[in-house]
Amino acid sequence: MAAQSAVVFTAIKLAGAAYLVFLGVRAILVARRSGATAASTPERAAPHDGTKRGSFAEGFLTNVLNPKAALFFLSVLPQFVDGGGSGSVTSQILLLGVLDVLIGILYWPWVVVVAAKLRGLLARPVFRRRWERTTGVLFIGTGAGVAAS
Repeated sequence: MAAQSAVVFTAIKLAGAAYLVFLGVRAILVARRSGATAASTPERAAPHDGTKRGSFAEGFLTNVLNPKAALFFLSVLPQFVDGGGSGSVTSQILLLGVLDVLIGILYWPWVVVVAAKLRGLLARPVFRRRWERTTGVLFIGTGAGVAAS
């Protein structure tokens, strides 16, 4: 069982690393493309198709391929489970998972509100190019680090 978990975790880790590198390369290409067309077009192409479905798919892939989420649920949550106490281990882990989701539901709307307030700054072409380039390099570096670990 542990060997299978290690293989599955390694596969998720490598897929996540590859996805980070992909996002990084795409961000750098978007920054380069928007730099070439900045004089004629103030907006750049969105990293996805611009629909709610595309945004959801990108967020879903980011979460599914995120090794930190797997590490959290495999290493942190079991510390809070009482194996010999009341309640089954499964129900305790399920409750902790639900609590994590509820905290996210309360937290992420605030992130969206702050991002909406910063939209004017974030929409400036010069800022966006620099942001895309910087995050692209960071994503590639993080992906390489995750793959090497």
